[in-house]
Amino acid sequence: MTDLVKLIDSFGGIATRQQLIAAGATGYELTGAVRAGRILRLRQARYATPGARPSAVVAARVGGLLAGPSAAATYGLWSGLDPRLHISVGSNSSRLRTNHPPSFRIAPMTADQGSREIRIHWLEGGAVPELGPECWRVPLGTCLRQVVEWCDRETAIACLDTAITVVPLSRRALMTMFADAASTARIVASSARAGSDSGLESIVRQRMSPLLPLAQQVRIRGVGRVDLQVVGTSVLIEVDGREHHAERDAFERDRWRDAELVARGYRVIRLSYRRIIHDWAWCERMVLAALA
Repeated sequence: MTDLVKLIDSFGGIATRQQLIAAGATGYELTGAVRAGRILRLRQARYATPGARPSAVVAARVGGLLAGPSAAATYGLWSGLDPRLHISVGSNSSRLRTNHPPSFRIAPMTADQGSREIRIHWLEGGAVPELGPECWRVPLGTCLRQVVEWCDRETAIACLDTAITVVPLSRRALMTMFADAASTARIVASSARAGSDSGLESIVRQRMSPLLPLAQQVRIRGVGRVDLQVVGTSVLIEVDGREHHAERDAFERDRWRDAELVARGYRVIRLSYRRIIHDWAWCERMVLAALA
């Protein structure tokens, strides 16, 4: 008997009937697992496990694929600040499960069983691939090209920066993905750099680099790596993400690191998510004041 939960999880938590049949499952097993509540039937020939990503469940329920920044988030990349779910569907797709027909100009559009606003992208070749490898998100290369096309330049570069560092993806492989893209997209891709473990670090790099020479992921003996250093100075910049300090141990570790760095003669500027996103002028002023 096929372990359907384990099998569907191997496809990322959501799978098509064709994928599962090709992997050895039977229609009888699928029907029995749905009736027993072990798996969920999202729509015709789409199945999910109870632990599937909510965003992926929405995309599958609608009848498309997570795309662009929404797909980037599932790859562990910076996805920007757009709260909408971006879903690609084929240019001739029909029977989409939304709160109103997509042809109607009514906002916001949501999935018929969800409250998060969705943005449908009608794309040639954007339909769900019935045999995978995944039926709930676009491939990484497609995702990155969509981010560059759909998002602002800063968000796009931050996404590409994290792809280089997190995936990891070589710059050569990245440029290969954009080999046949428009020249403007290739220019954006060529601006990506290694060293940003998070999109916030990339944003700081992008915004500060025109003003100051920066080095990323600098190793300080006895302390470890710091996010950024103003080249030729003792000024260090540490970037705290939105979820930073969720654990007491992380908070204590950062206080220890800051004290050790100060004892070694460095000046540490710690920038938070809120300050970077909502009060960049303050961040810039703090760094320049430290230099002064």
